Amino acid sequence: MRLLLFLFLFLASLSSCIEILDDITFNADGSGELNYTINLSSSKLKINSILALDTLNGKKVPNKEEIQAKVSELLKVLNCQEGLSDVHLTEDYDNYLFKLSLKFNKVSDLISGVYVALDVVEEFSDVKTSDSSWISWDGAELSRSIPDINAFKFRMTNEEDKELVKMGKYTSISRFEYPVDYIENPLAILSKNNKAVMLRSSLFDILGDPNIMGNRISVKLPDY
Repeated sequence: MRLLLFLFLFLASLSSCIEILDDITFNADGSGELNYTINLSSSKLKINSILALDTLNGKKVPNKEEIQAKVSELLKVLNCQEGLSDVHLTEDYDNYLFKLSLKFNKVSDLISGVYVALDVVEEFSDVKTSDSSWISWDGAELSRSIPDINAFKFRMTNEEDKELVKMGKYTSISRFEYPVDYIENPLAILSKNNKAVMLRSSLFDILGDPNIMGNRISVKLPDY
């Protein structure tokens, strides 16, 4: 289970207070649009202090220029992937707020693009990328989950870090062309128009059990 955290793992691994939003639209023909936001603004002072160091725990700390270069490289890879289009990234290095958007022809194109781009990040080459089960969509039924955040070695070295992680939030939204007919996860919230499903949890709870954000959703297709 891997999504797009790789884009900002340089920063997220330095910070504990994180807000993540993944918002995906699924069309009946299998195509869709991804909007992914990582907000680290609550930890910007901590991030700046760490980025001022040469090393941390025996490992080199990248500077902003190196992070920007890596992000640019990842975007180039995504832009070159077949089946992906309109890849855009808004970068705010003052507040550490990042918004990625892209369109995909089918879910398998999204999965392939993610894994190819992940290979660019040598620092996380030990993260397995063979698992494509985090998302599937056949035009009528969706099965999705989120990354196993433990695999990305989030730092919780003291009680303060744990409290910051408890403040962090992960929100996952799935949008559809047609009304939702079935939702498996009892924690999910259905929108008023019956065409969007939201799940939200603290990062601390997800670290304990990533499966709490898993869901299966089916939509009611029109009769022709």
